[in-house]
Order: sequence, then structure tokens, then C-alpha cells
Amino acid sequence: MEMPTVSKEMARLTELFAGTWRGEETLFPSEWDPVGGPATGTWTVRAAVDGFALLVDYDEERDGKLVYRGHGVHGWDAREGAFFAYWFDNVGVMQKAGNRATLDGDRYTYTELSDRGQSRFTYEWHEGVFTFAIDRSADGKDWKPMHHGRYRQI
Repeated sequence: MEMPTVSKEMARLTELFAGTWRGEETLFPSEWDPVGGPATGTWTVRAAVDGFALLVDYDEERDGKLVYRGHGVHGWDAREGAFFAYWFDNVGVMQKAGNRATLDGDRYTYTELSDRGQSRFTYEWHEGVFTFAIDRSADGKDWKPMHHGRYRQI
């Protein structure tokens, strides 16, 4: 058996995302946070399992206190010909399955369906800046911002 190699798709996502990123965020009023407000986010991203996956650790601070922590796993499934994204956090809702994701140029996106509607996650890199957005929709048509952040590598 020939040893598999990391796909060009996974290598590209790693090139874009690996490292530590820190920046300012805006949290919009939502069912999880009725008030919203500013926050600071830190993303620590590293390649794992010989480059076949990216491990993402995320911390969110508000008023100098850690208020949210998450862990993601992103990988390329060669059989499916697609990325899959998994997310776990200190809210305690366990994800039932991975979400199919796409990388189009420097923009990585996926949508998560739940009993509360849909969340669209958008990651984008441009000229040394990483932006991240979560937009929510009850019906998949009318989207409202929930979280927008802008980060620089540190």
C-alpha cells in the first residue's frame, strides 16, 4: 500500500490558517447573548496527524474575562472530495456530525443546521488579515449577523 499524501486542498487551508491570530470582535444581539458587544478573540491553529487535519483552539474574552472556549477539527475527505468541519465548545451542545465545507480561493465556509435554525461560518484571509463571521437564519434566506471578527497573526 502506498502511503497517502496531504491533498493540495488541505495544504492550502493549512497555509492560510495555521498560526496564532488575535483581534477584535463584535457580537450582535442573539438568543445566546441578548445584549451583544465587543470581545477579543484568539485562534491557535496547528496541523495535526501528519498534516491531514487542522486543530483549532479558540478563546473569547469580554471585559478581561474568558467567557467562551471552542475547539475545532478541520480536514479534507478525499473520498467525498470535500472539507469537513467539526466544532466543540463550553456551551456543551454536542455536534451530531461534521459539516461539509468549501474553500474558494481564500474563503472557507460552511453552514450548520440545528433545531434552532442555521448558522453560516465564513473565514477569509486577505493581506495578512483573517476575518471570521457567523451569520444566523431561521429559514436559510434571511441572514442576520451574530459574530464578526478581524484578526492579525501574532
